Amino acid sequence: MVLLRQWRACLRRDVQLAGASPLVLAWQVGTVVLAAPTLFYLGRLIRPAASPHLQPFGGDYFAFVILGVGLFGFLAAAMVGAAAAVRQEQVIGTLEILLAAPISAPVLVLGLSLWHLVTAGGQALLYLILGAAVFGLGLAGANIVAVVLSVGLAVVIYGALGVASAAFVLLFRHPDPITNALVGISALLSGVFYPTSVLPPLLARLAQVIPLTHALRALRLAVLQGYGPAALRQELLILAGFAALLVPLAGVVLRLALRHARAAGTLAAY
Repeated sequence: MVLLRQWRACLRRDVQLAGASPLVLAWQVGTVVLAAPTLFYLGRLIRPAASPHLQPFGGDYFAFVILGVGLFGFLAAAMVGAAAAVRQEQVIGTLEILLAAPISAPVLVLGLSLWHLVTAGGQALLYLILGAAVFGLGLAGANIVAVVLSVGLAVVIYGALGVASAAFVLLFRHPDPITNALVGISALLSGVFYPTSVLPPLLARLAQVIPLTHALRALRLAVLQGYGPAALRQELLILAGFAALLVPLAGVVLRLALRHARAAGTLAAY
């Protein structure tokens, strides 16, 4: 309960700040409204018979890609939001004050990124709503338990990566270029826009070490084919393994970075 109250306080503050810039929210909604029909009409060019790589996912490219884009945006926000929020607090000079509050550093960092996650989650949900209501995306056969497990594990993994990215900002007082590179690599290799089976063998093997690859496969099979947790056991176990490794590692890295920044007196932006 204490954790939820702390996060609610962080979120309330960011909601108030966002209320001063309604055009930003309007733009985020407009991005989805424009992108969804673009993906739909692109999908009309790709027929199942012409693309056997889509057969494991039901053969519909629009359904395949809109799930990929929605989840990718959501997880990218989980990964970059924490670092962006920490950097913002550094620049405006409030980071030291926030870190003096009775809240652990990992909880604070995650709380600062909640608004990014909420807005990205809203965009992902809007993709699904438009896809189902306007473009005939079939969601009735989705296995909800498998969807929750796959997305939940993915959020934990990418939240941990976000905490590690925030540690980079604390150490170097500079936006984290590694995270941005990882976002780009994930978009290229993880199957956001096309199945990983179309990749050359070397790149297809490399894609298997990216958590997003397994999260996308599990989500698509759960939504489009109705696969349950038992059928997705391999993908879910891989995601659980990533989470078990990255969560404690990110916590340790953040604490070490914070200790160094305090000792060096570099919590402020300059």
